[in-house]
Amino acid sequence: MGTYFQVYLDCYGDPEFIGKIGTDIEDYKCSWLVVQALERADESQKSINYGKKDPACVAKVKDLYKELNLESYKKLIADIEAQPSDAVQKVLKSFLHKIYKRQK
Repeated sequence: MGTYFQVYLDCYGDPEFIGKIGTDIEDYKCSWLVVQALERADESQKSINYGKKDPACVAKVKDLYKELNLESYKKLIADIEAQPSDAVQKVLKSFLHKIYKRQK
């Protein structure tokens, strides 16, 4: 869940709602997402322009993350629902929903 929170803030968060501008892609940071993308991407997918401040390049990187299924909300829900305890599921979903599409 911590990874999801960091990914959301650093790459997908809207500063108007969360109070932070996520610029990991533009700043060429070695984030969890880019490491995962490099491990999973084929050679043609690796040719995108990571680290460019151009909004079109940033959009292509985010599209690649989606294509590689790196946005982890659905996986987190599945992992939570795999927990045998309904009480644990309830608590974890409560935490996740405080993070998901978080506002200031």
